[in-house]
Amino acid sequence: MLPFDEILTGYLGEMGWYQWWVLFLMCYAEMPVGFHQLIANFLAASPSHHCAKIPQLPYISVIRYNLPDGSFNMSYADFWQNHTPESLSAGGTISCDRGWEYDCTTFTSTIVTEWDLVCNNKGLRQLTTSLYMVGVSLGSVGFGDLADRIGRRRTYLLSLAIQCVFGVVTAFSPNVVLFIIFRMFVGAATSGVINTSAVMVCEFVGPKERVKVGVLRPVFFSVGAMILAGVAFGVRDWRALQLAVSLPNLLFIPFYWWCPESPRWLLSRDKEKAKELIQKMARFNRVDLPDHVLADDPSDVNNTKKEEKKDGTHKSYTVLDILRKPNTRKRSLIIFFIWFTNNIVYYGIALNITDLSGDVYTNSLIASAVEIPAYLTLLFLQERFGRKLPVFAYLLLTGIGLIVTAVLPPGPGRVAIAMISRFCITGGFQSTMIYTVELFPTVTRNIGMGFSSTAGRVGSIVSPFVWLLADLWRPAPYILFGAMTAMAGLLCMLLPETKGEQLPQTLEDGEEFGKG
Repeated sequence: MLPFDEILTGYLGEMGWYQWWVLFLMCYAEMPVGFHQLIANFLAASPSHHCAKIPQLPYISVIRYNLPDGSFNMSYADFWQNHTPESLSAGGTISCDRGWEYDCTTFTSTIVTEWDLVCNNKGLRQLTTSLYMVGVSLGSVGFGDLADRIGRRRTYLLSLAIQCVFGVVTAFSPNVVLFIIFRMFVGAATSGVINTSAVMVCEFVGPKERVKVGVLRPVFFSVGAMILAGVAFGVRDWRALQLAVSLPNLLFIPFYWWCPESPRWLLSRDKEKAKELIQKMARFNRVDLPDHVLADDPSDVNNTKKEEKKDGTHKSYTVLDILRKPNTRKRSLIIFFIWFTNNIVYYGIALNITDLSGDVYTNSLIASAVEIPAYLTLLFLQERFGRKLPVFAYLLLTGIGLIVTAVLPPGPGRVAIAMISRFCITGGFQSTMIYTVELFPTVTRNIGMGFSSTAGRVGSIVSPFVWLLADLWRPAPYILFGAMTAMAGLLCMLLPETKGEQLPQTLEDGEEFGKG
């Protein structure tokens, strides 16, 4: 039997009708992932608030109307013990003991307003997002390993099912603890959907089409995020919004019949089923396969048996396998650092979206829209310049942009540079994902993607805490982010180019890849 890449390039077509069908399925499922990943901007929004009406101060709610907009922070937690001139000058305060009143102009209800996640409890608000990212990280490892063990298709369908079930259940959370637990399951599932679909689309197409499918799929993540901004604008209650973005997952039920298994995974596990799938692809693409394409060569069978004994085609692999040999270890550690940097910087910029003028819905729409051209530029850049150089350029430009942002005064110029940095880090983020898929061999590809994503999620968990450095020196977070992205870009130049190369299949292929 010919190698799968030769079958694609010589007979099936690198991007035939069947491959477009698979890409459609993966893109369609990407939009709800965008909902769940960014919905915290609305679910966990913290509106302006103040202590609930105090009997001794019946006109406290009038105060906000007598202050120029933005001239005073109306969110406070304490009030004076005795409302006399003497107590005011003494500064004796006590915490709110009658609850809080919230400004519901923008949000009718959020988890913050429902469970009073302010003041002494405000840390729980940050915890909901951090633990969601922990779920995403665990999902990267768990589903990555599962996809290599039981197949891409079953793992993908399981991820979609968990995303749907726990997305709906989250809307009925009776308290913040269960909300956090349910959101962790949603986060794990979205990670399974993203990573498995990224691998699947690349494993169905030829070398020349990997960039195209790698770029078009995440565009729909941003489309989903833009749709989310519109839905959130119309649905201001957090429970209704959670249902609105979760119930569409029921439309994925037909995927059970529509979604195929990866041919490359089948070739490493069950050659007969792989042949059946290849024949199905040929019928769908309206091409005739000569008999010799799928015919077993006796020498090929012997080589396969030797390879199974030597490397274990049916063996279960772990992350230790990609760290055991020096060449793959070096590449893996560099990729892990680049993923960590991409995430800590991406979410660092996203969490600072309040720098933009306008309301939260407009800001979210703009932030999502700017990502689409960043993805589309990769169609040209990675075809023209390969995989390595665009990653290097995007990360280096991000670093320069963030350092410039650090020294600029607040204003339109600073916002514009920050948006350019968002554009660049988005391009660097996605080009790294395409690059990563091609660097790891088939038998450990999902494990490699899973642990790369985990390194990234650690960055996203840490990112909010980096902003604490601003209390010591305001430009510090931007300078740190800028230095990290510049370093990641330079390290990228130590990796091999993968454009147009056959994907490595075994661990031996991966170790030898790029040496010559």
